[in-house]
Amino acid sequence: MNQNKILQVLVPIVAIVVLVESVMLISNLKGKTTPSVIDDTKQPANVEVSKVPVASVFDISIKSDVSPMTLAKSGKFEVTMVGNSDRALDSINVYVKYDPNAFNVPELVFDKKLPKPAFSKVSETRGLLVVNFLIADAGGLKLKAGELLPLMSFQATPKKVGKFDFEISTGSELKESATMIVENATSKVLPFSSNKLTVNVTQ
Repeated sequence: MNQNKILQVLVPIVAIVVLVESVMLISNLKGKTTPSVIDDTKQPANVEVSKVPVASVFDISIKSDVSPMTLAKSGKFEVTMVGNSDRALDSINVYVKYDPNAFNVPELVFDKKLPKPAFSKVSETRGLLVVNFLIADAGGLKLKAGELLPLMSFQATPKKVGKFDFEISTGSELKESATMIVENATSKVLPFSSNKLTVNVTQ
């Protein structure tokens, strides 16, 4: 058999072998394709499959003792926190958004249950009431389920008529202005719920 005849025989054989291997490779790849329905229990712990709402551990509330408010007459506001289980905390950072053009807030007042704030400020430029508590005790600040913790109180005097909001900042506008509650044992940021207080100011 001369060289040309050998090539005529080998070329089809090689082509058939390549074709068969390609079909097998494609079949294997299809077998490894991720199924359309994902089983969460088989996913690695560090892979986020879907965003599931997390149950709140704490509820932060803003309340006022005057409703509606009268122009130029001040009223007391309180920001409190209550948990649904026993916890020990490392730090509490609270940011309250308000309209500095509508209200004058001279200062923030803090309860004796908490240590002296590491930082506190009434920021008129950013429209924020800020307080940061750092717990020095190695065991953290211990709170029982249902125990009410006053975070801050303040007097606010309306400067104009209208409806205005006071609400807890979650950092959606600025990450550095995110309210955070950090657990002592795990150093995790605990989820919380909060309300928006709408104040009606009349003449």
